[in-house]
Amino acid sequence: MAFVSTLLLVIATIAGLFAAYNLFHYLLFLLVTHPKSADEIGHELNEFEQRQLVEWIPKPGDLLKHDDQNHTYDDVFRLYLGENENYCTCVFPPTLLSHPYSAVYSLLAPVPGMRLLDLGCGSGAAARYLARRGNVQILCVTNSPAQADICRRQGKSSQDRVHATVADFDRLDLPEKTFDAIYSLESIGYTKDLDAWLARCWRLLKPGGHLLILSPGSLDACRRERDYRNVTAFFENWHYNFFGANLLVFKLRRLGFDPIRYRQLPFCAWGLTWSFIRRLLLWKLRLRMRTMVQLEQIIWSTSKVFVFGNAYNIVLARRPLAAPSSGSDQQPGATLHPADG
Repeated sequence: MAFVSTLLLVIATIAGLFAAYNLFHYLLFLLVTHPKSADEIGHELNEFEQRQLVEWIPKPGDLLKHDDQNHTYDDVFRLYLGENENYCTCVFPPTLLSHPYSAVYSLLAPVPGMRLLDLGCGSGAAARYLARRGNVQILCVTNSPAQADICRRQGKSSQDRVHATVADFDRLDLPEKTFDAIYSLESIGYTKDLDAWLARCWRLLKPGGHLLILSPGSLDACRRERDYRNVTAFFENWHYNFFGANLLVFKLRRLGFDPIRYRQLPFCAWGLTWSFIRRLLLWKLRLRMRTMVQLEQIIWSTSKVFVFGNAYNIVLARRPLAAPSSGSDQQPGATLHPADG
């Protein structure tokens, strides 16, 4: 009898924890899919955001330095996650059993016939989901031939609605006012020219089109030199720039985007998502990245308020139907003619 009682208690505890964790994901899903007005942010940059724009810009020859074994993302995700896995550190499904890009679909709200642009598509998992569910056409841009091959091969199940091209998204040249929506899921941090990247998105969007950016990390709340120098170590190891909501809204507003909405989730929330935990275990246990251990030591020497409050940023901006004239429309892009796969 005691054994049965103990077993029932264990089962009830497991079921309760599972239900609580799903509720946690659902609350995050609601927050992400209902971003608030950005009217109160993005009017000025703090000292560290200004320095970030100068000191953290990757050089043309910079490569990713994810670990000491010279693994690339192509190797990592094909070997350890599979071709249909999402590449994002953090996604927000309403439950653990839901599709990871449910929140992205809700934010973009695609309707049949739309044309979307995926900048930094990874394996194309998000594009395939959006294309199948929304019956839309999507052009995926990646600088990795291996990723493009995956997109093309796996995209056959999307009835030719997903096309892939190998290109540097900092040198992308496409016709103006081509896309109904553009999205960048944790890839904007690799741009070597943020202003030109955002201006290019403005030009490529049709009036009324939306730009969705997901970006981990932020210097919005950075107040100490020591914290800034410690976070700089991440950029030096990863060559990934942490563009926060305040900085992005500041830039987007100057281009003429309106309205702009955003949501910031502190690390104590998004760091507990299943997607982030899986990536952390992958980096540390499967790939045994020594740089992760070094960076963890840096984290613990940084202000805990800054670390655990550090934001995951969701920014959704709209190009107005009657757009004001913008100097960004006059900035030509380098010639590059992508070919669909």
